[in-house]
Formats: sequence, structure tokens, C-alpha cells
Amino acid sequence: MERRKGPGPDFGLSLNFVDERTENMKQLLIIALISLTVTVHAESRFDVLLETGAVWQNRNDTQISPSAGTRFEIDGLNKGPFLHYRIDTYFRMNQYHALRLVYAPFSIEVTGRSDRSVVFNGQTFSNAEDLTVEYKFNSYRLSYVYGFWGFGEDQINIGFTGKIRDAETTFRQSNLRSSYDNVGFVPLAYFEYQKPLWADWLMNLTVDAAAASQGRAVDAAIKFRRKIGVDSSLGAGFRTLEGGADNDKVFTFSWFNYALLELKMGF
Repeated sequence: MERRKGPGPDFGLSLNFVDERTENMKQLLIIALISLTVTVHAESRFDVLLETGAVWQNRNDTQISPSAGTRFEIDGLNKGPFLHYRIDTYFRMNQYHALRLVYAPFSIEVTGRSDRSVVFNGQTFSNAEDLTVEYKFNSYRLSYVYGFWGFGEDQINIGFTGKIRDAETTFRQSNLRSSYDNVGFVPLAYFEYQKPLWADWLMNLTVDAAAASQGRAVDAAIKFRRKIGVDSSLGAGFRTLEGGADNDKVFTFSWFNYALLELKMGF
């Protein structure tokens, strides 16, 4: 078994952290969520969004050490659909300021036959038998959100997001196994637009995105929500997650499309 750390499966900008520091940051996010829940006062609002649905791989390319490794299309083994879920929480301190915390785990396992031998992370996998690939890309985010225009159901919000990505790709075949993982920090810009449509329906658009010479990252979703109570709604929509990096250590680009259902609850 071979295991190596590095830029790994990546969506966009990255600043690598040692495991201990990253674990500390995860703990801080948990503490932040607990703090939000216990400091709600009369003028505050705490929203929880539970999302699930199906996700498809439109593209998922990986190549470790582009000068020596094989560029491999993970989506060529199975495009999906796969099940996904995520949890978004918003703590709206007042009309203009809010904090957002996101837990978005994602992992899939696909098996199939490659049309050629594959060199991944220094290990060669044969095309004479099935190859199994485990792909993980967990995301933890904390955003500051500012009410730029409007309020309530008709508004535009802007802000910035700090994301911790926890990514790992593993190739398995018979008694061979090789993993390449990476944990790092990604800064993103945040945008949200919400508008009433008709009766009890709302349209909501959110985007986390960044781009630089090292790569890019985009997570965008459009949802249509229908009120089912004073502080709750049911929604459905579409999410797209795309990005990657290309450098002398790794080439990785992914594009996932989601059909989603959402339950939004306010407290």
C-alpha cells in the first residue's frame, strides 16, 4: 500500500495545512456552530437547511505527477447517479450581518475496466481486471454574509467563505492499493440572491467561487422554495460543483451536477 499527501483532488485555490492545524480548524468550526446556537436572541434568526438528492459525474479527471502518471477519467467507470447530502446553517445577527456554516460530505466508489494500464501515485494498475476507485471530497465552510441590498424575501447578500477541503482518491485492484490525499484551505467569494415569485414561492441563488493561476472553484445552486409554515419551506433545484488545479504535482478537474431536494427550517 502506498499513501502520499499533496495537492490531491482539489477544487481551485489551495493553501496546505498540516493535519494537526486542520483538525484544530475543524474544532473551531464546531465551536462556532455551538456558539451560534446558544447566543440567539429575540432579534436574531437561526436557519437550518437540509439538502439531499442525486449527483452525477460530468467530469472527474485525476493525474498524480503529470510527468509520470496516467491521466484517468474516474467518471468513465460510472457517471452515477449517487446519493448526496449537506447541511447549511445561517445565523442572522441582524438585518445586515450573518454567519453561515456548511457541512458538505461527499464520497463515491466506482468499479470498472480501464481500456489501458493506469499509473496512479507511483503504482501501476492493469487493464486486465476490474479497477475500483474511491473518491472523497468533504467540505467544511464558514462564511461571513453582508446584506448588500433589500431585506427578508427580496435581497442580495455578499460575503466571503473560508473552506476546508478534506480530499482523498484511492485506487484498488486485487492486492494493490494506492491513496493520494490532501487537506487544505480555500478562500471563496460568496453571493446570494433571493426573490419572491408568486404566492408562497421564492427563488434562491447562491454561489461560492474563486479563480486564480493555481486553479478555480465554483459551487452554485438555484432553488425554488415553497413556504409550508411561518419559518419553514420545502424546495427543489439544481447545483453544480466545478473546479480543479493543474501544476507540476497534480492535474485534477471535476464537474458534478446535482438534482436536489431541501427542507428549510427557521428558529
